[in-house]
Amino acid sequence: MTTSSLHHTQGIRGYKYQKTERTADCEIYYLHSTAKQLACPQCRSRHTSIIETGRTRDIRGLCIGFKKR
Repeated sequence: MTTSSLHHTQGIRGYKYQKTERTADCEIYYLHSTAKQLACPQCRSRHTSIIETGRTRDIRGLCIGFKKR
C-alpha cells in the first residue's frame, strides 16, 4: 500500500510509507512523519519544535475490503 492509498482509505496525512508486514489476519504498516513543524493542540501556535523520540504507536485503521453491500 502506498502513501497515497493510505491517505485516501485511512485519512492518514503527513506520513511516508516505509514497509508492510502481514500476519494471518493483520497488516502492519510502518510509516514515518514528514512534518517539519506542527501547531500546538492547545493554543494553535506554530512556534513549536518537534522532538524525535523513536517511539512507535499503534493506530487501529478502518477495515477495507470487507464492506457489506
